[in-house]
Amino acid sequence: MKKTSRENGTLELAKVFSEFMEANIGKRSGYTVNGYKTAMRSFADYAAERLGASVGNFDISFFTESNVNRYLEWLRDIQNDSAKTCNQRLCQLRTFLKYASKDPSVMPYYLAIRQIPRYIVEKKAHSGEPLTKKAVAAIMKTPGTDTQIGLRYSALMAMLYTMALRIDEILSAKIKDIVLQGQHPSITVTGKGRKVRTLYIMDRPLKLLKKYIATAHGKQPHPDAYLFYSRSGGFFCKASPRGVNKQLEKYAVQAHETCPEVPAHIHSHQFRHSMATHLMEDDMNVFQISKMLGHENVETTMTYLGVTATMTNNAIRKVESEAARSIKPVWKKNIDKLHDLF
Repeated sequence: MKKTSRENGTLELAKVFSEFMEANIGKRSGYTVNGYKTAMRSFADYAAERLGASVGNFDISFFTESNVNRYLEWLRDIQNDSAKTCNQRLCQLRTFLKYASKDPSVMPYYLAIRQIPRYIVEKKAHSGEPLTKKAVAAIMKTPGTDTQIGLRYSALMAMLYTMALRIDEILSAKIKDIVLQGQHPSITVTGKGRKVRTLYIMDRPLKLLKKYIATAHGKQPHPDAYLFYSRSGGFFCKASPRGVNKQLEKYAVQAHETCPEVPAHIHSHQFRHSMATHLMEDDMNVFQISKMLGHENVETTMTYLGVTATMTNNAIRKVESEAARSIKPVWKKNIDKLHDLF
């Protein structure tokens, strides 16, 4: 990356990055492409704040092993990013430098960055891959509605899936949180961070829910009773996620006999994950899915869905920003902040 001055080096770096982004459009998902941009702008912000970088002097020489290590520490300790996010940013910068290392002068920086170890990520229990639509239909049919426990789990699974609810959201819901009458039957749930959202109840789960409440709660349900209460603790003691998942496992074993697509082990969260994935495959806008899931931002939703190998190219393209599709050089004028170059 030859340069005659630091300022020319800045323009050259921005140009190469623009070429790198254009080279990835169509080859990588929109989420991946936007991740490259986020990482580069984030590093530029760090360099401006801590290393004295500016539009006039930010060039490849800032990408030293020491600077990138301190950048990762800044992400972790100052920006409060997770170890997983720090590793993503490192990987994204490496990918760009690998591309740029076609210029021999960049190769030493790429090789140095390649030596930086990733942060250790705490392993969490995996909630499993999303279920296929056929598997969802099979397991939801298994409990039946002839018994109270069958009706209970038919209604529970229908709500987990159709409204993409977290298990704690549905188990924390009380009778007073539900509106069954009127034009728009709904349930109000409290999610992570005490965020409240209201979701409409579709026809199928509505029928099951009405029947379940009449059977399990009687004609005059107490407003403070938990919808899915503990069978041993009574109306005012909510059921445990562990107990629910244990029962779902039993139904999965039964459903697997008639539908091999049902996995041997199942977890309540797979219904939420499955609904989000199926909506994405059916081309629903990711912003609508994000709102339904109760995510704070759409990037969280894309991370959530990004693990799925079954998303179609059409669905992926729906979340690609127009900016990512038609990247144009912006460094010629009106640059107020360093990261605006990227």
